[in-house]
Amino acid sequence: MSKIYKTPLLYRILRMHSNNVYQKWFTSVEINGEERIPEDASVIFAPNHQNAFTDAMALLSSSPKPVVFLARADLFSKKLANKILRWLKIMPAYRMRNGISNLKKNADSFEQAAQVLEHKEFFCLMPEGGQEEMRKLRPLVKGMFRIGFAVQDHYKDTNETVYIIPTGIDYASYDHSGGHMVINFGKPIKMRDYYDKYVENAPVAYNEIRAELYRRMSTLMLDIRTDDYYDTIYAACYIYNLDMLDEMGWEDNETNRLAARQHIAANLDEIAAMEKYKGDMKELDTMVKDWIKTRPAVEEEAIVREYGNDFDGSFLRALIHAFVFAVPAAVSAIVNAPIFALGKWACEKWTVGTGFYSTVALAVNMVIFPIYHFILMLAVGIPLCHYDGGNFPGWAYALVFCILLPWSYFFSYRYWWNFKFLWKRVKNLFRKDDLTDRIADKLTDLFSRLKEDRRNGITPQTESPKVAEDDTNEQD
Repeated sequence: MSKIYKTPLLYRILRMHSNNVYQKWFTSVEINGEERIPEDASVIFAPNHQNAFTDAMALLSSSPKPVVFLARADLFSKKLANKILRWLKIMPAYRMRNGISNLKKNADSFEQAAQVLEHKEFFCLMPEGGQEEMRKLRPLVKGMFRIGFAVQDHYKDTNETVYIIPTGIDYASYDHSGGHMVINFGKPIKMRDYYDKYVENAPVAYNEIRAELYRRMSTLMLDIRTDDYYDTIYAACYIYNLDMLDEMGWEDNETNRLAARQHIAANLDEIAAMEKYKGDMKELDTMVKDWIKTRPAVEEEAIVREYGNDFDGSFLRALIHAFVFAVPAAVSAIVNAPIFALGKWACEKWTVGTGFYSTVALAVNMVIFPIYHFILMLAVGIPLCHYDGGNFPGWAYALVFCILLPWSYFFSYRYWWNFKFLWKRVKNLFRKDDLTDRIADKLTDLFSRLKEDRRNGITPQTESPKVAEDDTNEQD
């Protein structure tokens, strides 16, 4: 069996294809901190885990080199799946739910992970130990540190170190295409700095490095810590996003919008922890829940709210785009209908209530899209090559068809995103609503009073990071 840290040519080609499809799944992709990733070193990525395969692809598409992952062990139960996953540089991780007798199998995965790091290849563990569709950093588990210190032990007589790269991933939507994606790579943690403590007292070293990783990861993502008002704070982060961006004087891009949402969430977490604001939080909670009742797609509705209900330049551009490209969009949709239909069918059949909607949608599109287009190129391209009519030779028509075919696939998505935005703008023209403004005014008032409290030294007691009791690690 080939070593998992080796990268065959076919894998490299498929990675280029999957990265291309993945990054076009979003309207914008912003990657920050790539310069913090040391390329010729033992690197462990530690991203937040909210969206299964989509999280892994976010990392794979932004990493300068291939990455080896751990995944939940039950995915490897079939022989064919086991072979495919291992070829894709994914190894099994076992937990108590897989049976106590299976836990010892982690030794093999951990040993292979150590080999990956010792060969200066990249490795990833999801330190939260599983996924959850919430903008919240959950307790971290210790599997990552066990592997890291095992490799660091091999480096004890050198100046080399294992690097842990804190990573934050933020999406507009867990399920659907067309939103933003922001990936933040934080300042690396050098495991060498904790090695002496590890030799002296391993549990203490684990807790110290885990707390430091938790702190750094929290600053790279939207981390809403308050459970009681989670939905309210999440919606408020988007309702007030542009207001906070203007207040901070930041340029309008998705990285800064994420930073503004982080600022809003941190303020509201602090307010929710103070007894004096109890009544205010209940009032805000009531208003926001009323707002969500008619606007379940929080991110999309908040963006539409920012444009208001006027017929402006952006509205006109979206309208012109919809009319001008309606015919090519319809043709593109018809040509690519089997891909879209199969993806929707697979998602509805296999992902309802599982949190794997975008995982299945992406996987179907990445696999079926090139296969279907290859078949069409053969079925249509070959006859075109023998076409004698027109002003150009048949092979020229075939070439144009083969170039336009993959373009039509991505164009269909882009047109649909624009059409959805336009339709929401149209509905917003006829919506009379002062609730959003009242929520924004309430947030402005709360943040102003919080600033005054801070100047007077009134703040809630800061809590220490959470830690997990489970010692194993798993990636969904």
